[in-house]
Amino acid sequence: MKAEEYVQKAYQCILQNDFEQAVEWFEKAISAQPDHAEHYFRCSVTYARSGRIEQALAYAGDAVRLAPQQDEYVLHLHTLEARQQTEKARKMLDVDKATPQVRRDAILLLERAIALDPLCGDAFMLLALVYAEMNEYKLAVQAAREAAALFPHNEQLANLMKKLCQQMNEQI
Repeated sequence: MKAEEYVQKAYQCILQNDFEQAVEWFEKAISAQPDHAEHYFRCSVTYARSGRIEQALAYAGDAVRLAPQQDEYVLHLHTLEARQQTEKARKMLDVDKATPQVRRDAILLLERAIALDPLCGDAFMLLALVYAEMNEYKLAVQAAREAAALFPHNEQLANLMKKLCQQMNEQI
């Protein structure tokens, strides 16, 4: 089979919500045409849809390596890297008592995630929560506002904003 036939099989699987099989077809297309960046990119997108970020990152990196001028590939890679940084920060903070150093390290990861993907709402939300835990209410409100701009109908976020503003006013 030719690479394009493998790609067509992958798309058929995607239409049937069979992402695992789609990945296998994309990987066959990559084997048949290893210098074709589009196959790596599509495989990465499919892995990302399945929540398999590590594999998605690997293929996205390959796509960018093969076609660094393709803005779409670079944007996808940055989005995945931002998700990865946000998840690392979330895991760091997912302990009963995060130390001040752990919080500072998490903030650096979240700021890096936001720099990679300024539309990473989860990073802004988590950043707001970390700043609030550190009693840095002004910074928490700023991060929460950014998140609210990305998620305007999120009721929990609206409640967080109100709470943070109250705490900030009490601190003054």
